[in-house]
Amino acid sequence: MRGPGAALAVLAGGVLAFFFGWWALGLVRETLHFGCSWGIGGEWGQEGIWVCADGIGYLGVAVVLGGMSALLAVAGVLVGVARPSLARAVVFLVLAAISIGWIGWWTYYAATSYSGPRPANEAGWGLWVAAVLPSIILCMIGLLVGGLGALTSRRWSTAALWCGVALIIIGTMVQIGIGIATFLTAGMLAAAGIGRRPPER
Repeated sequence: MRGPGAALAVLAGGVLAFFFGWWALGLVRETLHFGCSWGIGGEWGQEGIWVCADGIGYLGVAVVLGGMSALLAVAGVLVGVARPSLARAVVFLVLAAISIGWIGWWTYYAATSYSGPRPANEAGWGLWVAAVLPSIILCMIGLLVGGLGALTSRRWSTAALWCGVALIIIGTMVQIGIGIATFLTAGMLAAAGIGRRPPER
């Protein structure tokens, strides 16, 4: 039965992604040091310091990350007005996976793009692994578990679906900076399960 539930789930995820989007800028600037350079000695002091661009310098980051999430949200809403079907659920899951993949790739790029000197024993990929990868893994596991629930009609399917959504939210809370994409992923996953056939007895 066609209804607004799926589209509303996507919109809810999009609203949360927009609200928490500012944390993404903090992640790429303060943690991954994108748009920054390392200085040590002289005016930078003996311990060294990261010098980063001001807020205006990160408008491009906001446009790139926010624009991709907005594009996926619009696509999700358009898919949400279609009649519930297995094909619709698959499309939602593909969009959800794209959202995770996009924020994972982009944050890795942000962490590793700087080729200048760094503090001793620090590597860009190491920063990404420590700050972002655990959250990405949790979100991917959540998508797999929830996707299994969305694509099946067993007694456990609904529980699997919402456990998956919960895992994505937990993964996002571990690193809130990826919420600009992963809250939308959670909304897409929830939308994939809306309108499913009743569980088999």
